[in-house]
Amino acid sequence: MNFKFERTDLYLILLYLGLAVPIGLLDWDYDNWTDAFFERAAYVIYNFITLYVLVFVLLAKFLPERRFVEFFVWALSFLALMGLVTIQSICLIYNCVNNPWSLHSIFQGSLIRVEDIGLLAAFIGGKKIYDAQMRYVKMEKARKESELQSLKNQIDPHFLFNNLNTVDALIDSDPSAAKVYINKLSQLYRYLIGNKELDVVPIEEELAFAQNYIYLITCRFGNTFQFSFENHLPAGASYLIPPGALQTLLENIVKHNQASMESPIVSRVVLSADRVEVSNKIQRRNHPVDSTGTGLSNLKARFAGLTEQTIKITSNGTFTVELPLIKEVD
Repeated sequence: MNFKFERTDLYLILLYLGLAVPIGLLDWDYDNWTDAFFERAAYVIYNFITLYVLVFVLLAKFLPERRFVEFFVWALSFLALMGLVTIQSICLIYNCVNNPWSLHSIFQGSLIRVEDIGLLAAFIGGKKIYDAQMRYVKMEKARKESELQSLKNQIDPHFLFNNLNTVDALIDSDPSAAKVYINKLSQLYRYLIGNKELDVVPIEEELAFAQNYIYLITCRFGNTFQFSFENHLPAGASYLIPPGALQTLLENIVKHNQASMESPIVSRVVLSADRVEVSNKIQRRNHPVDSTGTGLSNLKARFAGLTEQTIKITSNGTFTVELPLIKEVD
């Protein structure tokens, strides 16, 4: 579940408080408007802090890892602290008779905070559940579309004939190279078929797949398309990425750019601790190819269902796509 504090969460909170604050003014008998101002101001501040810490800090930290006992302990401790602050504030305004430091007073203050944010927390929680369901539906839709596109590529006559023509030419000119080409092609198909049901794969497997794909491109187009890899991943860390993500970007480079021996397309693939960046100089084809634009759209939807980070796309002479890497948690 995504616990990131979003603009819509703020709107919901402001709407709730916008109704609760004036209603509270009707229910209380204040000696003067100064007391009313400070009481309502404390109400807004304390409720916002309580809601934010419980939902966007504690739940976000412990719930995804199913650490329920730790969440319960931290939540009780935090509510006790807020209860103490609440009682002290009430006593400053109304001059309490009972001991504001007693366990009973702190417990009563905690109950006030729970009662005040209960309905609001239910709204926010319901919204987060709904958002998570929508992201899951979009992710599944994107995954199915990507799977269908991969299967289509596997049986696409144009794709198949291009590879068969390359193999045919290599058999006559370099039989050993033809065997290597067929091996790379079979590995490519094996990867697509074997991982089509998975949401993520280790980045090392995706890189090996991308290298096989680049080998096919090089055999077909020679050095008109050139690729360089820079790996700055931290040693010992494990990262994940949706299968076929790099292949989608490499395919777009070949599909949308005009390359020649005099003016080759040089692309860089740079891996760092939090992302993989693919960039190339833009040399558009004289005759634009038919494209539905679903490749990058599907990638965006797939990543949206897996991580709070988003794909970044920039185009200013150089076309660059940054894919966030998902760190594997033990």
